Amino acid sequence: MIEQNTLRPNQPISVKLLDLATRILPSAFFLYVVLLKLVELNAFFSRSRQQQNDPASWKFLVESVSRSSTVCFLALMTVLFLFRLEPVEKAKRIGPRVMAIVGTFSLALITLFPRANLSMTQSIVASSISSVGTAMSIIALAYLGRSFSLMAEARRLVTTGPYRIVRHPLYLFEEVAALGILLQFFSFSTALIFLAHILIQLQRMRNEETVLEKAFPEYQAYRARTAKVIPKFY
Repeated sequence: MIEQNTLRPNQPISVKLLDLATRILPSAFFLYVVLLKLVELNAFFSRSRQQQNDPASWKFLVESVSRSSTVCFLALMTVLFLFRLEPVEKAKRIGPRVMAIVGTFSLALITLFPRANLSMTQSIVASSISSVGTAMSIIALAYLGRSFSLMAEARRLVTTGPYRIVRHPLYLFEEVAALGILLQFFSFSTALIFLAHILIQLQRMRNEETVLEKAFPEYQAYRARTAKVIPKFY
Protein backbone atom coordinates (compact mmCIF):
# COMPACT_ATOMS: atom_id res chain seq x y z
CA MET A 1 0.00 0.00 0.00
CA ILE A 2 1.16 3.53 -0.74
CA GLU A 3 0.90 6.08 2.04
CA GLN A 4 0.84 9.80 1.29
CA ASN A 5 1.18 12.73 3.68
CA THR A 6 -2.07 14.59 4.26
CA LEU A 7 -0.42 17.90 3.32
CA ARG A 8 2.89 18.33 1.53
CA PRO A 9 5.07 20.96 3.21
CA ASN A 10 6.26 22.46 -0.09
CA GLN A 11 2.77 23.14 -1.40
CA PRO A 12 1.72 26.78 -1.98
CA ILE A 13 -0.55 28.19 0.72
CA SER A 14 -3.44 28.48 -1.78
CA VAL A 15 -3.23 24.74 -2.51
CA LYS A 16 -3.14 23.96 1.19
CA LEU A 17 -6.21 26.10 1.82
CA LEU A 18 -8.06 24.43 -1.06
CA ASP A 19 -7.14 21.00 0.31
CA LEU A 20 -8.35 22.05 3.76
CA ALA A 21 -11.62 23.30 2.30
CA THR A 22 -12.22 20.03 0.43
CA ARG A 23 -11.90 18.25 3.77
CA ILE A 24 -13.82 20.59 6.06
CA LEU A 25 -16.80 21.39 3.81
CA PRO A 26 -17.95 17.81 3.04
CA SER A 27 -17.12 16.77 6.60
CA ALA A 28 -19.26 19.60 7.95
CA PHE A 29 -22.09 18.67 5.58
CA PHE A 30 -22.15 15.04 6.71
CA LEU A 31 -21.85 16.13 10.35
CA TYR A 32 -24.97 18.23 9.80
CA VAL A 33 -26.74 15.20 8.34
CA VAL A 34 -25.61 13.10 11.33
CA LEU A 35 -27.11 15.66 13.70
CA LEU A 36 -30.38 15.62 11.76
CA LYS A 37 -30.44 11.81 11.90
CA LEU A 38 -29.79 11.89 15.65
CA VAL A 39 -32.76 14.24 16.09
CA GLU A 40 -34.88 11.87 13.99
CA LEU A 41 -33.67 8.91 16.05
CA ASN A 42 -34.57 10.65 19.30
CA ALA A 43 -38.00 11.54 17.88
CA PHE A 44 -38.48 7.91 16.84
CA PHE A 45 -37.78 6.65 20.37
CA SER A 46 -40.01 9.36 21.90
CA ARG A 47 -42.84 8.55 19.50
CA SER A 48 -42.51 4.85 20.27
CA ARG A 49 -42.78 5.52 24.00
CA GLN A 50 -45.84 7.73 23.53
CA GLN A 51 -47.52 5.12 21.36
CA GLN A 52 -46.57 2.46 23.93
CA ASN A 53 -44.87 0.29 21.31
CA ASP A 54 -43.37 -2.90 22.65
CA PRO A 55 -39.59 -2.24 22.74
CA ALA A 56 -39.02 -5.98 22.40
CA SER A 57 -41.01 -6.27 19.17
CA TRP A 58 -39.16 -7.29 16.02
CA LYS A 59 -40.31 -4.23 14.09
CA PHE A 60 -39.07 -1.83 16.76
CA LEU A 61 -35.73 -3.60 17.14
CA VAL A 62 -35.05 -3.83 13.40
CA GLU A 63 -35.97 -0.21 12.76
CA SER A 64 -33.86 0.92 15.73
CA VAL A 65 -30.85 -0.97 14.37
CA SER A 66 -31.48 0.37 10.86
CA ARG A 67 -31.63 3.99 12.00
CA SER A 68 -28.66 3.63 14.35
CA SER A 69 -26.46 1.96 11.73
CA THR A 70 -27.22 4.78 9.29
CA VAL A 71 -26.03 7.30 11.87
CA CYS A 72 -22.82 5.29 12.43
CA PHE A 73 -22.15 5.09 8.68
CA LEU A 74 -22.59 8.84 8.20
CA ALA A 75 -20.48 9.59 11.28
CA LEU A 76 -17.64 7.47 9.89
CA MET A 77 -17.86 9.35 6.58
CA THR A 78 -17.64 12.62 8.51
CA VAL A 79 -14.38 11.55 10.16
CA LEU A 80 -12.83 10.06 7.02
CA PHE A 81 -13.49 13.16 4.94
CA LEU A 82 -11.54 15.18 7.49
CA PHE A 83 -8.53 12.85 7.74
CA ARG A 84 -8.37 11.18 4.32
CA LEU A 85 -5.11 10.96 2.41
CA GLU A 86 -4.11 13.32 -0.34
CA PRO A 87 -5.00 11.88 -3.79
CA VAL A 88 -2.15 10.71 -6.00
CA GLU A 89 -4.37 10.60 -9.09
CA LYS A 90 -7.86 11.82 -9.99
CA ALA A 91 -10.25 11.98 -12.93
CA LYS A 92 -9.60 15.13 -14.94
CA ARG A 93 -12.95 15.38 -16.75
CA ILE A 94 -16.16 16.88 -15.33
CA GLY A 95 -18.24 13.80 -16.22
CA PRO A 96 -16.91 11.50 -13.48
CA ARG A 97 -17.40 14.26 -10.90
CA VAL A 98 -21.01 14.80 -11.92
CA MET A 99 -21.59 11.03 -11.85
CA ALA A 100 -20.15 10.86 -8.33
CA ILE A 101 -22.41 13.61 -7.00
CA VAL A 102 -25.55 12.32 -8.72
CA GLY A 103 -24.84 8.73 -7.68
CA THR A 104 -24.29 9.72 -4.06
CA PHE A 105 -27.43 11.79 -3.61
CA SER A 106 -29.91 10.34 -6.13
CA LEU A 107 -31.24 7.82 -3.62
CA ALA A 108 -32.48 10.70 -1.46
CA LEU A 109 -35.13 11.29 -4.14
CA ILE A 110 -36.73 7.95 -3.28
CA THR A 111 -37.42 9.04 0.31
CA LEU A 112 -39.41 12.04 -0.98
CA PHE A 113 -42.14 9.68 -2.26
CA PRO A 114 -44.94 8.33 -0.05
CA ARG A 115 -44.08 5.21 1.93
CA ALA A 116 -45.42 1.93 0.56
CA ASN A 117 -48.30 0.31 2.42
CA LEU A 118 -46.38 -2.66 3.80
CA SER A 119 -47.46 -5.31 6.24
CA MET A 120 -45.48 -5.74 9.45
CA THR A 121 -43.60 -8.70 7.96
CA GLN A 122 -42.77 -6.76 4.81
CA SER A 123 -41.61 -3.79 6.88
CA ILE A 124 -39.34 -6.03 8.96
CA VAL A 125 -37.86 -7.61 5.82
CA ALA A 126 -37.23 -4.22 4.17
CA SER A 127 -35.69 -2.73 7.33
CA SER A 128 -33.58 -5.86 7.86
CA ILE A 129 -32.16 -5.67 4.33
CA SER A 130 -31.33 -1.99 4.85
CA SER A 131 -29.74 -2.70 8.24
CA VAL A 132 -27.55 -5.53 6.93
CA GLY A 133 -26.44 -3.47 3.93
CA THR A 134 -25.58 -0.47 6.10
CA ALA A 135 -23.71 -2.59 8.68
CA MET A 136 -21.63 -4.23 5.93
CA SER A 137 -21.01 -0.80 4.39
CA ILE A 138 -19.54 0.36 7.70
CA ILE A 139 -17.14 -2.61 7.64
CA ALA A 140 -16.08 -1.90 4.03
CA LEU A 141 -15.70 1.81 4.79
CA ALA A 142 -13.55 1.04 7.83
CA TYR A 143 -11.18 -1.04 5.67
CA LEU A 144 -11.12 1.69 3.02
CA GLY A 145 -10.25 4.16 5.77
CA ARG A 146 -8.36 7.26 4.75
CA SER A 147 -8.52 6.22 1.08
CA PHE A 148 -12.24 7.02 1.05
CA SER A 149 -13.55 9.45 -1.56
CA LEU A 150 -16.80 10.27 -3.32
CA MET A 151 -15.00 11.36 -6.48
CA ALA A 152 -12.98 9.16 -8.83
CA GLU A 153 -9.67 9.59 -7.01
CA ALA A 154 -6.80 7.29 -6.02
CA ARG A 155 -5.23 7.62 -2.59
CA ARG A 156 -4.03 4.15 -1.60
CA LEU A 157 -4.69 0.70 -3.02
CA VAL A 158 -6.70 -1.28 -0.45
CA THR A 159 -6.72 -5.06 -0.98
CA THR A 160 -7.57 -6.36 2.51
CA GLY A 161 -10.82 -7.38 4.19
CA PRO A 162 -13.75 -7.42 1.74
CA TYR A 163 -11.47 -5.78 -0.85
CA ARG A 164 -9.54 -9.04 -0.99
CA ILE A 165 -12.62 -10.70 -2.52
CA VAL A 166 -14.21 -7.97 -4.65
CA ARG A 167 -12.93 -4.63 -5.90
CA HIS A 168 -16.01 -2.57 -4.99
CA PRO A 169 -17.55 -4.01 -1.79
CA LEU A 170 -18.70 -0.61 -0.56
CA TYR A 171 -20.82 -0.13 -3.68
CA LEU A 172 -22.23 -3.63 -3.29
CA PHE A 173 -23.23 -3.18 0.35
CA GLU A 174 -24.61 0.30 -0.26
CA GLU A 175 -26.88 -1.10 -2.97
CA VAL A 176 -28.11 -3.78 -0.56
CA ALA A 177 -29.03 -1.00 1.88
CA ALA A 178 -30.58 0.97 -0.99
CA LEU A 179 -32.73 -2.03 -1.92
CA GLY A 180 -34.15 -2.03 1.60
CA ILE A 181 -34.98 1.66 1.24
CA LEU A 182 -36.57 1.07 -2.16
CA LEU A 183 -38.87 -1.59 -0.71
CA GLN A 184 -40.09 0.85 1.93
CA PHE A 185 -41.00 3.44 -0.74
CA PHE A 186 -41.72 1.07 -3.61
CA SER A 187 -43.59 2.37 -6.65
CA PHE A 188 -43.06 2.47 -10.40
CA SER A 189 -41.39 5.89 -10.11
CA THR A 190 -39.01 4.89 -7.30
CA ALA A 191 -38.11 1.69 -9.17
CA LEU A 192 -37.06 3.80 -12.18
CA ILE A 193 -34.96 6.06 -9.94
CA PHE A 194 -33.32 3.01 -8.38
CA LEU A 195 -32.54 1.55 -11.83
CA ALA A 196 -30.99 4.84 -12.96
CA HIS A 197 -29.00 4.92 -9.71
CA ILE A 198 -27.61 1.41 -10.39
CA LEU A 199 -26.50 2.42 -13.90
CA ILE A 200 -24.77 5.52 -12.54
CA GLN A 201 -22.99 3.48 -9.86
CA LEU A 202 -21.72 1.02 -12.48
CA GLN A 203 -20.25 3.93 -14.44
CA ARG A 204 -18.67 5.29 -11.24
CA MET A 205 -16.89 1.97 -10.76
CA ARG A 206 -15.48 2.16 -14.29
CA ASN A 207 -14.36 5.75 -13.69
CA GLU A 208 -12.60 4.78 -10.46
CA GLU A 209 -10.89 1.78 -12.02
CA THR A 210 -9.51 3.97 -14.80
CA VAL A 211 -7.95 6.28 -12.19
CA LEU A 212 -6.63 3.40 -10.07
CA GLU A 213 -4.95 1.76 -13.09
CA LYS A 214 -3.11 5.03 -13.77
CA ALA A 215 -2.06 5.46 -10.15
CA PHE A 216 -1.02 1.92 -9.24
CA PRO A 217 0.84 -0.43 -11.65
CA GLU A 218 -0.12 -3.40 -9.43
CA TYR A 219 -3.84 -2.70 -9.93
CA GLN A 220 -4.03 -4.81 -13.09
CA ALA A 221 -2.87 -7.92 -11.21
CA TYR A 222 -5.33 -7.16 -8.40
CA ARG A 223 -8.10 -6.71 -10.96
CA ALA A 224 -7.26 -10.02 -12.63
CA ARG A 225 -7.69 -12.04 -9.43
CA THR A 226 -10.84 -10.38 -8.04
CA ALA A 227 -14.45 -9.88 -9.12
CA LYS A 228 -15.85 -6.40 -9.54
CA VAL A 229 -18.80 -6.70 -7.13
CA ILE A 230 -20.07 -10.31 -7.03
CA PRO A 231 -17.58 -13.20 -6.73
CA LYS A 232 -17.59 -15.64 -9.69
CA PHE A 233 -20.38 -13.66 -11.35
CA TYR A 234 -19.42 -10.02 -12.07
